[in-house]
Amino acid sequence: MEEARPERFVREVGGELVSSVIARSEPIRVELLSRTSRPRMNWHFRQPELTLFWFRNGCSRLQATINGRPVEYEFSRAANLALFPAGTEIEGEWSVGPAFDYVVVFLDPKFVQSRLNGLIETPAIAFGHDQLCRGLSELCLEATTPDNLFDLFAEGWASQALAHMARLSRGAEPAKAPSRGGLPALKLRRIEAFVRANLGETISLSALSDVAGLSKRHFLRAFQESMGTSPHRYVLGLRIEVAKRRLSDTDESLTSIALASGFSHAQHFSSTFRQVTGVSPSVFRQQGRA
Repeated sequence: MEEARPERFVREVGGELVSSVIARSEPIRVELLSRTSRPRMNWHFRQPELTLFWFRNGCSRLQATINGRPVEYEFSRAANLALFPAGTEIEGEWSVGPAFDYVVVFLDPKFVQSRLNGLIETPAIAFGHDQLCRGLSELCLEATTPDNLFDLFAEGWASQALAHMARLSRGAEPAKAPSRGGLPALKLRRIEAFVRANLGETISLSALSDVAGLSKRHFLRAFQESMGTSPHRYVLGLRIEVAKRRLSDTDESLTSIALASGFSHAQHFSSTFRQVTGVSPSVFRQQGRA
C-alpha cells in the first residue's frame, strides 16, 4: 500500500523585509510586516492554518492562481482584507507601492475546530469589513506591546473574528446586510472571479446565473439591485479595465489586446473603448506614456 505523501506547505514572499513584529498566543499568531518591492512582488503561500490578511498600505492588485485557478483582484482602502482557509495555495504576483505594509493572523487549527461546527472552506479576497478592521487595529496595538493580558485579549479577539469569518464563508454580507433581493457579497466575489477568469471567452447570462445558483430572471433582478448596473455593462467594464492595463503596461497590438479582453475584433474593441472612455485605445496608450 502506497504511503500518503505529507502535505507541502510554503511561504515565499519577494521584496525586502523592512520590519516585523510577531506576537503569539495559544489561539493565534499575529505578524505586522513591512516590505519594499516596487512595482511587483512575487508570492507563493500555502499554510496549515486559517489565515486572515489585512493589507494596510501599498497593495493594489493580485494576479495569481488559487488552488490552480487563475484569479485577479483589485484592492483598495475599502477592500483590503483576504481570508484563506487552511491549505489554500496562492501563487502569483502583487502590484505594490514603494512601501507595502500588512498584517497576517494565523489561527490555530485546534482552536478553530473547537469553536466552529463547520469548516471555513471558501476564500474571501479583496473585501471590506468594518468590525474585522476595527478588531485588527486593536489587535495590532496589543501585539506591539504585549503584556500578561495579551493571551486573554487574543482569545477574545479570535473568537469574535471567527464568528465574522464563518458568516463570510456562508455568504453573509461583510460590511452591511444585503439589500432586499440583492446578492450576498460572497456570490458577488464568485461572479467577479468567474468573469475575470473568462474575460477572453463568451460570457453568457446562463453561465453567470449558474455561478450565482439562481434562475436567470432572479439573477438579473438581484444583480442589478446589488451592483446598480446590468451584467452586460459589468462585464464590459471589467473588459475595458483589463484593456487599459494592457495598453499601459505592454506593447501588445490592439488586435491582441482586443481578443484577450473578450472583444471579437479590433474595430469592435476600438469603438467600444472610445464610447466608454472618450478616447481611442491608441490615444489612451499615448497619454499613459507621455
